[in-house]
Amino acid sequence: MMQRLVLAADPDPDLWVRVPTSYPDTAGATPQQWARAVAADRARSTEDAAVLTRLLHDLAEHEAGADAGTVYLYLPDDGSPMQKVRLRAVPTEELGPVEPVSPLDPVEDVVDAEHLGRGTRAIVAGRAHEHTDDLLVTVVYRWELGWVTVLLTMATLDPGAAVAMLDLLDELADDVWVEDESGALVTATEVTDV
Repeated sequence: MMQRLVLAADPDPDLWVRVPTSYPDTAGATPQQWARAVAADRARSTEDAAVLTRLLHDLAEHEAGADAGTVYLYLPDDGSPMQKVRLRAVPTEELGPVEPVSPLDPVEDVVDAEHLGRGTRAIVAGRAHEHTDDLLVTVVYRWELGWVTVLLTMATLDPGAAVAMLDLLDELADDVWVEDESGALVTATEVTDV
């Protein structure tokens, strides 16, 4: 019998904000209230708060009810550019083989996360859309843990931002783990054996 596993994360709250997929949430009863609360906490001015509230509300509405993992926003209070990161666990068999999605060769290396163990980090670049020349850079962390694969992804139109975020994404990866229903940490070897 297959055990139910939970993907969990505890990123630095001064840098990362989790975007809820259902409401009420601890930061607000609705997507609008959540957006206002986060903007009030993170914005540096009233004008910034108004713009940030609109952006966060749109994102919160988009993610509400979504079943595509958990979204975290890199949103420090120093005015650094906001970045959206998605964390999800999927059955390995649903992913199939890793195939290039870009005419450019991906850059791939090995990463070791504190709880998830050894995985890969790929940086893939390609056209954002067939009707534009914009370059979309996607960073994909992947840990294959037997029947479940953990993915941590970030996409941006700014190649410099992708590179600048690598150390922060490595740190976030160290704050991700898999646990069983009781909340006990499950190692990569234990996932394979389940």
